[in-house]
Amino acid sequence: MDKQELLEYLELNEHVTAEDVANAMQMSYSATAMALMRLVRQDLVARFRDSDSHLLRYQITPKGEARLDYFVEGEFDDD
Repeated sequence: MDKQELLEYLELNEHVTAEDVANAMQMSYSATAMALMRLVRQDLVARFRDSDSHLLRYQITPKGEARLDYFVEGEFDDD
């Protein structure tokens, strides 16, 4: 699982848990959680607590979308 794959998944699937991502990517939960944390620290992904279930959820940020555009199209607009 690389950064581009994670960002692509998060672009298509909003408000997912680390478990959702781990299952979709067929990776261990711990490896997925660490990868997501790295993306959060880079401001490519946002993490928030769901008010109903109290689970941590993740979504791609505008900076993450710009980075994904760069990976896919070679264009990077990191305002």
